[in-house]
Amino acid sequence: MPRPILPFACLVLLAVAVAPASALTYTYGDTLTVIMKPLPNLPTLARPGDTFTVWALAPAGTTGWSGSLALGALTIPLGAPGGGYDAARGRWILTFTIPSGTAEELYDLLLTSSQTLPDAARHAVKVLTDYRASYYFAQISDTHLPEHAFSSGGSINTADTSGMGDFDAVIADLNLIHPEFILHTGDLVNEGELEEYLGMFEMGRAQQMITRLRDPMFLASGNHDIGGWIPTAPPSGTSRKDWWRYFGWPWLANPPAAEPWHSQDYSFDYGLLHCIGLEAYQNDGSYDNYLPGLYGAQSMTAEQMSWLQADVAAVPAGHTKLAFFHYDFGGTLPNGSAGANFSQFSNLSALGLDGVIWGHNHGVAEGNRTAKPFNLGLQSVISNASGGRTFRVFRVSDGVITPGPMHHAGTSADSLAATWTGPNDGTRSTLAATVTNRFGEAWDHARLVFFMVDHDSSFVASGGTLAQTVRQGGMANVYVDCVIPAGTTTTPGSVTVSVMPGVSLAAVGEAGESDLHFDPPAPNPFRAGIERSRFHFVLARAAQARLDILDLAGRRVATLLDGPLPAGSHEATWTGAGADGAPAATGLYFVRLQSGGRWLRHKLLLLR
Repeated sequence: MPRPILPFACLVLLAVAVAPASALTYTYGDTLTVIMKPLPNLPTLARPGDTFTVWALAPAGTTGWSGSLALGALTIPLGAPGGGYDAARGRWILTFTIPSGTAEELYDLLLTSSQTLPDAARHAVKVLTDYRASYYFAQISDTHLPEHAFSSGGSINTADTSGMGDFDAVIADLNLIHPEFILHTGDLVNEGELEEYLGMFEMGRAQQMITRLRDPMFLASGNHDIGGWIPTAPPSGTSRKDWWRYFGWPWLANPPAAEPWHSQDYSFDYGLLHCIGLEAYQNDGSYDNYLPGLYGAQSMTAEQMSWLQADVAAVPAGHTKLAFFHYDFGGTLPNGSAGANFSQFSNLSALGLDGVIWGHNHGVAEGNRTAKPFNLGLQSVISNASGGRTFRVFRVSDGVITPGPMHHAGTSADSLAATWTGPNDGTRSTLAATVTNRFGEAWDHARLVFFMVDHDSSFVASGGTLAQTVRQGGMANVYVDCVIPAGTTTTPGSVTVSVMPGVSLAAVGEAGESDLHFDPPAPNPFRAGIERSRFHFVLARAAQARLDILDLAGRRVATLLDGPLPAGSHEATWTGAGADGAPAATGLYFVRLQSGGRWLRHKLLLLR
């Protein structure tokens, strides 16, 4: 919720190029009030049935906590929370469980209580069907929202939004590529201290930009996020305090003894991959010079390195450990002066890390992607002499990371684009998209989301695998997974995916085919141990139903469900295990659904 504008002391006037008043339409974003985690910049990953943690600021005697997930007009209640008030940390630590059957999506978190106003954290909870053993994630850096001109040069163009256009181009590509998550290595905004100064609200605008991504993004702050230029009017520390207001956490100004850290450092896990985000900044006088006795001349501080050591030591054996941060500024020497760049992460093996990724150098050359451990920089999203609009995709198999090359979005020479046959806005019952790919990489986990008019129909897809359908607000969100082939500048790879209505679900109670509807399994084929195949079916009325896996001789390999079910949509999954729990052999199987004296079946190919 918006908070009052902070007064600035000892203002120093600059030659400022101010846009006409009519163009200055920006205002606050959603400043932090109750929910402190998860956040749009620090989301949580969970599967149906998993429990996740919520940090909340509220009086110790608060009662009536209630949480839910929201996607458009769809709201999913989370049920009664666990956990309680942590007096040692001065905040509530609540736990909620993801309900069974929750679709894979990136949801808003809604939280209410007896003593707090309703609060929301947008795009904060990513529900996964499972943690995949084979997948990819992306890195971006240096978005410098909304513009690139620095006030240190003596002028600020408040109407410049070039950074937002560059970020939009990258977002469009990533939304098609569909990484499991995105790591942003800092300098989200151009100048963190300009949030209220001149009414630029850089962090508020950046917060809204993040929510255009369809996949979760984890953010590590950089020197432009939490450092300000000395010549500008806002006092030292303004940018860091603004960061705490939008991206967490206010207690870092005076941390509790139970958690005595002054920097926003954190980690999270995806299967066998452990990711560590570290705050990075400069504080040596050209930038902020804010509390140098605490934050030193620059990061990483001894306190941060101590936190990193403890975090790495707690990771179970066999996990890959990846640190992401804005830059290795070298820390602060015992005499208070700045250390040499690249001096703190020069020996990754000694730190127990398998790799580090970073930004800051907008035109950094491609690094050694085959090194073990690897230490890789990334060029900026904001335009630069090397092209800008940069991202990198890392492929992971059983925890082992293989870095891909740097790519540049939205250019004629190296780009990814989707052309739709009509507006993708919930008004069409049939829709198709052709995706062309000039990148030299194939995107084998790509996903298109079709926003279709909901006429109580199931949907079928061609050119890809229908993963799921989510109905909300009179619209059906149809998710189709596909492979986008690699291409070149002259010969792009191409795939056309279309969605159209299938069997009508409106004929409830009538005899015939509509009594029982069984979608083809997805994915098909599927690799056991890496993914699960999902089976979606619809019953027109409450009935007994049985879902079996059969071999080609008709022998039952596994029974996925057997019992009474209510009318409506249902889903089951198969991991590739037989009834005895042992892995089923590679080969072709039948998936058979029986209900009401009728049966339907599909073929399914299991790979290993």
